[in-house]
Amino acid sequence: MTPAIGYAIREQNRPILSDPSINAAEITFERADDPLRVDKYVRDMEFDLVSVHALKLSVASPEGPGVNYLEALKAIAIENGAESVSDHMGFTRDGHDGVELGHFAPPPYTQVALDATSRNVDQIQDYFGDTRFYLENIAYLFQFDGEMTEAEFLKKVLERTGCGWLLDVTNVYANAINFGYDAYEFIEEVMPAADAVQMHLAGGYWDEKAEMYIDSHSHPIPKDVFRLYRRSLELAGDKCNAVFIERDQNFPDEAGWRGEARQVREIAEEIYSPALSAH
Repeated sequence: MTPAIGYAIREQNRPILSDPSINAAEITFERADDPLRVDKYVRDMEFDLVSVHALKLSVASPEGPGVNYLEALKAIAIENGAESVSDHMGFTRDGHDGVELGHFAPPPYTQVALDATSRNVDQIQDYFGDTRFYLENIAYLFQFDGEMTEAEFLKKVLERTGCGWLLDVTNVYANAINFGYDAYEFIEEVMPAADAVQMHLAGGYWDEKAEMYIDSHSHPIPKDVFRLYRRSLELAGDKCNAVFIERDQNFPDEAGWRGEARQVREIAEEIYSPALSAH
């Protein structure tokens, strides 16, 4: 079955979310967690799949997720009929005094960090019960020395916890450019460990000064990412249930929003419904 296709909801793309090619929506928790809000964040729109994307569970921190944050996240998920929640395989809090870092940092790929990350994922999954949790691979600008590769670390977390994989295709693409590994081999290595898969797609830019590719969610999805996305769908097969496009800057016009979603859907239909896409 073709995965549900949609956008991470932004006020700028709400007018096109009723497009027939869009049947999924991702709610960024920090945008929806407004105590003065009197209506559902998805409002009266109907989607085949809704997911809530968190930013501050700090899944790879030595200490567990904050209870208040978990409670608020669960309330948003229930209110909007979400069938999944997600966050990143990184940490956002200093492990000593709990100070927010303001960005995602990758964990050191060590046994100690693996144990802590797996324990935190288990805690999150126990808290959410039937609402599936997905762990996202992050884009990073530095790495700690470790005992294993990122792919090995992520595989072990997925295998130990049974959580889903939120495969951010653009993050893999960015890290592969910046740190000199093969993006296709990374996904091929990790995919067998995932029982359920969702995907993120976005566009960034090459920073000449830093000499790095920045996943800024500020540009159209590049052709190389579309090619990696196609291969990711082939590898995921029926495990993939949703694909979300992210855009946070340089917002396109209405035709741009609609066109990118349709391109994402067309590729999925070529993989999952070749007879249908031929007509």
